[in-house]
Amino acid sequence: MLTFYQQAFEKLKLSPAQSWPESTYFRAPYKPFMLLAVSDLIATGTITHNFIEYSDLLLETFDRYWQMLFDSTKLANPIQPFFYLRSEGFWHLQAQPGMEQRLAATTDIKTIGQLKQLVVGAKLDQALFDLLQQPFAREQLRQSLIQPYFMRELQPALATIGQMNTAIFSYADLLVEHSQRTFREIPAIDTPYLVEVRSSAFRRVVVPNYDYCCAICGIRIITPEGRSAVEAAHIIPWSKSYNDDPRNGVSLCGLHHWLFDQGLLTITPNYQIQISRLVAEQPAANQAVLMFAQQPIQLPQQKQLYPNQIALDWHNQHVYRR
Repeated sequence: MLTFYQQAFEKLKLSPAQSWPESTYFRAPYKPFMLLAVSDLIATGTITHNFIEYSDLLLETFDRYWQMLFDSTKLANPIQPFFYLRSEGFWHLQAQPGMEQRLAATTDIKTIGQLKQLVVGAKLDQALFDLLQQPFAREQLRQSLIQPYFMRELQPALATIGQMNTAIFSYADLLVEHSQRTFREIPAIDTPYLVEVRSSAFRRVVVPNYDYCCAICGIRIITPEGRSAVEAAHIIPWSKSYNDDPRNGVSLCGLHHWLFDQGLLTITPNYQIQISRLVAEQPAANQAVLMFAQQPIQLPQQKQLYPNQIALDWHNQHVYRR
């Protein structure tokens, strides 16, 4: 059975085009990336039963393959391989109730709205899912997604991304565990995590707990592919505290993250927004920022992940420009 699925992985239907790099043999790498991402989520225990949602975790895992290999600010649309993998025989889209016929007649999906209207998720052949849960078989299947579709010089990077994804999920679990303990400025972490692992894991814990909203302005913008505009900001900068405790984080849009880091905005220990008078002394257009003064922030869904009051007090004392 392993050989059967190795052969199926080695014969994926990929779109050829000269616009793709030679390193991918001039073929679109979307489907291999999607299957590698699913494999990683199974390996980390994120997918524990045979049902695959188009989730932010799947999107971020897919993006990590794309960005490390193509180093491009223009990201791919993972919705399309999620949809088009149905033509491979082992990937089965699960229709929303009453949408079976419409899904069967649909030939293209490009946005998350279209996908969620028609599709609940996807299932693999049960035999394939069982194989992907076994470390040896999973590695053999990964190689069947790497060797036929990527030139030799890219293959070590693909292996590194898989290892990095495992490290990110492990570190994120450690951060959640840490948040159940007494807040400390410098938590004891024995493993020297890479910057990419640290920042990705920190974001993975912090941002979803704010429902992908900015804690200051409440903005929640999602791209058609499902990417979010907000960022995970450290309250006490990591360079000062080496502290990735989720309670040392807050979800902010790009503007308010910058204002927070520059000390032009702070959050008091009772979760109120304060705006520096330096902002008020500038053009009238800054009213778009000043309107949030003395307002409460949007708090995380889980109370144990509320911003730590010690960290907020530190930001008030050492960063905020009164």
